[in-house]
Amino acid sequence: MPPSNNPLQRYPAGFEGLLEHHLDGLYRFALSLTRQSAEAEDVLQDSVLKGLEAFGRFEAGGNFKAWIFAILMNTFRDRYRRLQRQALRELPLDSLLEAPSVGEEVFDLLLKEEVLAAVEALPLDFRLAVHLVDLEGLSYREAAQVLDCPSGTLMSRLNRGRNLLKVSLADLALDRGLLAGEVDQQGRRP
Repeated sequence: MPPSNNPLQRYPAGFEGLLEHHLDGLYRFALSLTRQSAEAEDVLQDSVLKGLEAFGRFEAGGNFKAWIFAILMNTFRDRYRRLQRQALRELPLDSLLEAPSVGEEVFDLLLKEEVLAAVEALPLDFRLAVHLVDLEGLSYREAAQVLDCPSGTLMSRLNRGRNLLKVSLADLALDRGLLAGEVDQQGRRP
């Protein structure tokens, strides 16, 4: 008997059952992208709706986590582009020189505030790579698919992000007296 094309028969837990295991990670990722709780919730909600609508096209045996994270990333990109176009149409030219305000919310209560702040301080490309691989546990290939970049690019971003974290956290450890001596620019003690 050929496999069913109905995703509910292929996945007895259904979309909701699969999604349930990833909601916290998806929210943390959305918050890492948006840096604002309300905006993260909106992106997550839009992503869940898109995922539910597209679930019939989800490949049997596919990686649901990578698939739903990719939907969230694409939803964020679409939303960000739309908001940018809208903001440019609505703002007077002199206001384009003002820096945007950024929320300072912590997205994961289980991580120490300082480590989380160090991750959040990373440039966006590095922050997203570190978040997907180190915090969410996606493979390099899966994270590269989510970010729509080659695996080599993802690995480079991840390496650079980790190195920046190493330096940042080494400075923090020195400030707190947790490390004796100084560290070089790569976070190593001379």
